[in-house]
Order: sequence, then C-alpha cells, then structure tokens
Amino acid sequence: MRNRLMASSSILWLSAVVILSIFAPLFTHYDPLQPVGPPLSNPSKNWILGTDALGRDTWTRLIYGARLSLSTSLSSALLSVLLGGVVGVISASSPRWMDRLMMWLSNSLLSIPGLLLAMILVGGLGPGITTVILAVGISGVPSFARISRTIFIQTWSQRYIQTARALGGGSLWIIRYHLLPNALSQLLSFGTVQIAWAFLGITTLTFLGLAGDPSTPEWGAMLNAGRLHLIEFPHLAILSGATITLTIMSIHNLGTWLSRNTDPIWRA
Repeated sequence: MRNRLMASSSILWLSAVVILSIFAPLFTHYDPLQPVGPPLSNPSKNWILGTDALGRDTWTRLIYGARLSLSTSLSSALLSVLLGGVVGVISASSPRWMDRLMMWLSNSLLSIPGLLLAMILVGGLGPGITTVILAVGISGVPSFARISRTIFIQTWSQRYIQTARALGGGSLWIIRYHLLPNALSQLLSFGTVQIAWAFLGITTLTFLGLAGDPSTPEWGAMLNAGRLHLIEFPHLAILSGATITLTIMSIHNLGTWLSRNTDPIWRA
C-alpha cells in the first residue's frame, strides 16, 4: 500500500512537470531569457515567484527549465540504456572469455565515480549542453551493461530459450524473438532508475557551469545562480533545489515500483 501511494504521488508530480514543460507558453506569457521587472523582486501578483538577479521571471524560468532538464536527462538515459543494453546482450551471449573481458572493462570503468567520469569527458570534449548529454550518457553505460547482462543471463537459462535452441533457432533469432521481449519489462524498470541518475548528473554538471551558456533556463544553473543570494533571497535556490529533489525522488520511486512489479523474485 505504501509503495503504491509513493508511486501514485510520483506519477502525479511527474505528470505535472511534464505538462508544464510541454505547454509552458500556456502558463506564462514571459520570455525566460528577457528581464520583466526589477532584479531580485519578491513574489507579487505580477511575478508569482519573484524575479532573479537579472530581472527574469522565476516561474517562467522554472517551467521552461523543466523542459530542458527533462529532455536532456531522457536523452542521456536513452544513450546509456541503448549502449549498455547492447553491451549486456553481447556479453551474455558470448563465449566465457569474451564475457569476462567485457565485464572486466565495465568494472574498470565502474571504479571511477560516474559524475567524475562525466566531468572528465566534458573536460576533454569541451563545455556545452550536447557534450553534457553525451558525457552523462556514456558514464552510465557500464552500470546498465552489468544490470542488463544479469537480466539476459537469467533469461537465457529459461526453458523456452533452451527449447528454441534445441529446435535449431539461431542466436540472433532467439535474441530478437525470445530474449529481448521477455527481458524488456525489467530493462524498462531499471531504465527508469537510469533516468533519475542522468537527471542528477545533468543538473550537477549544469550547476558547475559545464553546460555552456549560464543564462539558459535549466534547474541546475538556476540553483547555482540562486545560491549567490541565499541569505537575502533564499527562495531562488530553494525553489530550484526542491524541484530537482522532488523530480529525482519521483523518478527513482517510480523505477523502484516498476522493478518490484516486473521482477519475479519481488512478486513472489
């Protein structure tokens, strides 16, 4: 019951964030990049959440920032899931020596903290939002490769897979028509958790100023700007920090709920 309530609350919050980000022009008539009033104004009837240090509407930047934060996080997570899934299925279906080699490489990369690896990649490729997406996506590949490998190995051992092989089914045919469809639900649940990690990575790198233009409406960059006025105007940092925290928690709770409902061990 408690898990279902948390999942429902998470879905409600994420639905609100997605709706606001997609239909942002319907909820505000301000430009997120243009000043609309005096700098650092308190919340009022004209600016419900006040303005930032450059006079830009905070509410407008929050909902437009949701669009960028979500889209970049989804792109990074998709990159991690696709590349990690390919590595996982190749490792699970390869000879033992190949499997060990690929897992050794994954473990070697996992010895480096994901955010540190992403920062190293951004440092090598140069700052920019596209670079941040690639860096966070690539840094998430080793962990998802291990997860997907475990799922694929468990699925390979099922009787229907052995029956298909006994009937002369080739490896590629089995992977396409039996392995992937039966492992898809678990992969999607762990992929949802991967979105939460990507969201944290994206906002951290933008907070550190590694995404290029600091005027871009993005929650991590807004948190960085708000911390400069934490004493006089704490709501600027609190608003962006709270939305980041609630969104990450909601995505993670949803992923956990999905994994518990798709994992046969949890269901048992």
